[in-house]
Amino acid sequence: MFGPWDDIDEFTSRIENVIGGYPIGDPWATIDLCISELETDLDSDATVYWVLGVAAVGPWMEWCDERPDLVRRAEKALKAALAAFRQREDSCMHDTHPWDEGPFSVPDDLTGFMYQLQEADDWEPDPEYPEDEAPYGPDFSELMRCPRNVAAFASNPAAV
Repeated sequence: MFGPWDDIDEFTSRIENVIGGYPIGDPWATIDLCISELETDLDSDATVYWVLGVAAVGPWMEWCDERPDLVRRAEKALKAALAAFRQREDSCMHDTHPWDEGPFSVPDDLTGFMYQLQEADDWEPDPEYPEDEAPYGPDFSELMRCPRNVAAFASNPAAV
C-alpha cells in the first residue's frame, strides 16, 4: 500500500487525472487524502511524492476555486514541509544539487516527474544485463529526496 492507494502508480494517476480534468471519483477526496498524507508524513521515502502531489494540484485548485478550505490546508502543509526540510538542509551530504548553478526550475510536468522518480525507485539491476544502468543516474532517487531538493519542491511558485 502507498498511503490510501494501492501503489505509487495509482496515486500519481489520480493526481494526473485531476489535473487533466478527468478525475476518477471525487477529485477533492484525492486532494484531501494527499494533503493529509503530507500533513502527517514528513519523514518517509514517500514524502517527496506528497510534496509533489500537493504542488501539482495547486494550480488546479486555484483555478477551480471551489474549496478554499483545501487550498488553505495545502498552503499550510507545503509551508510546514518547507520549514521542516529547510531545518534539515545541513544534514545533506551531497556535493552538488541539480539547481546549484541557478534558480530552481520547476519541472514542466510534475506528474511526469513523479513517474520518473517511481521508475528510478523501482529499478533493480538485472544480473543477465550487467551493463544496464539505473534510469536518470545511480543517485537520482536519493538526490531527489535530499532536504534541499524537497524544500525546493515545497517552495515551488507554481504550487498553491
